[in-house]
Amino acid sequence: MKPVVKKAEPTKFKVIGTDYEVESVQELGKLLEKQWKKPKERTLDEIEAEFNATYEKLRKQHPTAVKVIFRDGEKGYDRKNPEKVYAGGRDAYWSSHGPDSLFNERSENRGKSETHEIFMRHRSPLMKVDLETIAPTSRVLTAKLVITRASKEYPKEHDPFARPTMWVAEPCGQAWDEYEVNAFQYRKNDFWREIGGRYYRSEGPDFLPLYVAHGPGQGMVNEWDFTIATRLWVASQFPNFGFMLHGDSRDWLVSAWTREAKEIRNRPALYVIYVP
Repeated sequence: MKPVVKKAEPTKFKVIGTDYEVESVQELGKLLEKQWKKPKERTLDEIEAEFNATYEKLRKQHPTAVKVIFRDGEKGYDRKNPEKVYAGGRDAYWSSHGPDSLFNERSENRGKSETHEIFMRHRSPLMKVDLETIAPTSRVLTAKLVITRASKEYPKEHDPFARPTMWVAEPCGQAWDEYEVNAFQYRKNDFWREIGGRYYRSEGPDFLPLYVAHGPGQGMVNEWDFTIATRLWVASQFPNFGFMLHGDSRDWLVSAWTREAKEIRNRPALYVIYVP
């Protein structure tokens, strides 16, 4: 008589801001694909103009509101030290793509690369935005994550304008090191409990079983609503160990700019409006 092997229960991810609990970004994409509207290609200037307009509108209701941009290399993020240059971003790509014999690729750290791939859960970077200049008592009104493609073309099978796409931000549960993290370890000699950081149980999880932001891709310059995620980190609802942005495979940022990009405006940024 063959022994009965109990099948492990799949991890359920709570989609913050909704009533959904899903097993994957693919499932979330299917749930929301009827709501998808073909995105309009926008430049960074257009996104910033819209953000500034939002700020002016919010100031009518919240006269003390301030806007800040957390982008490495830019001034103005610290109201008390306006000339201080921001250097609080972190990003590092690593792959846990199979097969399991790919030890060399999985052990690579690419924290100093000017560009990296952003794709599915096993081929995407970790990112972090230091928010310490926003006091825990502040009220975050809105926040946007902006990431720019370095590649100038869309792969034919991954055109974000051809069909619904979905991306999610999955928060990390460990204090990783930008120049040491890979598929095996989050910093030197501190190892993920499962390869690729796929341990989600409450006792010392690699990542939290949450999607703190979600939304479709938009083309060359991508913007996602990070309001709830920023509120949670500012209020210390859980530690700000950053997040992994990954998608359902329908969109693919073959090459995206990192915080090491030579042109500062190409670097990832978090735009925030808050009331101190």
